[in-house]
Amino acid sequence: MPKVGSFIHNSAHAVNIAATNAYAAARSHNITDIAGPSDRAYFLRTLYVKLDTLAGLSATPTLTVRLTRDSTGNDTVVGDVTATISLGVTTATEGAITVAIDFAYSHNDVTGAVVNNLYLFWKLDQGTGNVRRIELTSEE
Repeated sequence: MPKVGSFIHNSAHAVNIAATNAYAAARSHNITDIAGPSDRAYFLRTLYVKLDTLAGLSATPTLTVRLTRDSTGNDTVVGDVTATISLGVTTATEGAITVAIDFAYSHNDVTGAVVNNLYLFWKLDQGTGNVRRIELTSEE
């Protein structure tokens, strides 16, 4: 009997990686446990990024993110998305972004090889901080 309904998966990662105003391979994270079978597409749904130790921000601070298949950030799956950082109510040096992706994705790259991870890259519009948590939900 075919599958009825869908399954939501959450790939959560506690990290402590710097954020600056430029992309860098050293300031990225390998999301290794994305869900979904390798032989068919599924949907990337929502990306959540938590930041702390924010300093030197613009009046309306933003974080730009991208998802790639490779650790060098060159094989882009989801291109640059810029989101305003929602700063903490009581702690203005903490904040987060949430991005609705809603993108059909398959693990196979252009050579047909199965790629079981994605890499998240980020950059602030100005200032510095630390990325502390990354969550990527997917639906199969």
